[in-house]
Amino acid sequence: MLTINGIAVVLVVLFAFGDTQTVNFIYGKGKVPQFNLNNDQSATAKNRVVYFWRGMNDDRDSGNIKTVAFNKTFDNTALTVSWTGNLRGPLGISKCNRWYFTFKGKECANPFPIDTQMHESVRNNLFGSRTVRGFCFGIPKGSVSIGFNVGKCPGHALGNAYTGWITTTTLVITEVDIAKGN
Repeated sequence: MLTINGIAVVLVVLFAFGDTQTVNFIYGKGKVPQFNLNNDQSATAKNRVVYFWRGMNDDRDSGNIKTVAFNKTFDNTALTVSWTGNLRGPLGISKCNRWYFTFKGKECANPFPIDTQMHESVRNNLFGSRTVRGFCFGIPKGSVSIGFNVGKCPGHALGNAYTGWITTTTLVITEVDIAKGN
């Protein structure tokens, strides 16, 4: 078992080419890192899994891009998710694409959906690295399917989306204990 700063780490790598070596960093019983969200809040990581996909090239305009399983260990914690990778959209005038997370098939309602949108008023073909990140509260402990999806923006025509494109895509899921300060 690999340890970094006293933290147990398990590595698993997922490749888009059918190779099923997964990359997981799972923080074990060692020291658990603490990080500040802002001046009046702090969060302590309880459980973290990191997935990597190399060479993901997903041309779907609507639907599920990836779904992974996460074992949430406590009822009173939040999940933070962070997707980093190349996104392109919507490749069409007055079109829009939306990338969003689902938890057990539903978007986060507490506090809000975790999403990003790309709207285009001119026709470009711009790929760029993007990060979609947010917190979701109120998810009970146990197995949680977490999906990263693409689809239509409300009030706009569906664009021609692309997720991935040659580079590494990363999904980080962290179960955190949020402590609010005064």
